[in-house]
Amino acid sequence: MPGVRCRILSISIAVVAAVAAALAFEAVLSIGEATPFGHTSYGHVVGWVGLGVTVVVFVYPLRKRYSPARQWPRGWFRVHMVAGVLGPLLIFLHSGAHYHALVPVLAMASMVIVVLSGIVGQTVHAVTLRTLNDQRHQLQHQGLSDGDIEIRLHGMASQEEAFRIWQAIHAPMTVMFLVLTLLHVAGALFFAGIS
Repeated sequence: MPGVRCRILSISIAVVAAVAAALAFEAVLSIGEATPFGHTSYGHVVGWVGLGVTVVVFVYPLRKRYSPARQWPRGWFRVHMVAGVLGPLLIFLHSGAHYHALVPVLAMASMVIVVLSGIVGQTVHAVTLRTLNDQRHQLQHQGLSDGDIEIRLHGMASQEEAFRIWQAIHAPMTVMFLVLTLLHVAGALFFAGIS
């Protein structure tokens, strides 16, 4: 467990530093301007790009759920993790520390909870992966084919209790974040227009 703790601490420090850097960069971009950076056309573009990157996050759960081979889409998991940090960072750069309405505040709060629960999921994932690797070695010694091993490991992973509890928090918060973000975008377009 010390390795897992070190990993989660390192990731947490990196995320906090990255968020602070994004907020500081937005503050620098807003110096001397009549409106904050997020309300400029460039700020809107950054917000749209951040939303687009965040949407890429959902490819992984969709691939995992609808993969005909029921194999773990490892490459998409990496994309999920990177986009899950990069998209919110761009949204932080878009928003800065300027909050003038309830919906964007709630959207930002839910995004932070989703990212934090994602970091916790990293720990759950690391512990589970270690367990599954041990199981993989046992199944290889039993002489199972690679395909049968992958199917069994996928079944074991889906039965993991820690994953179930974590998904019960992470998935609903993600849906809440999406709904609030769509409300924020709709409200911004309605009251301020596209430009």
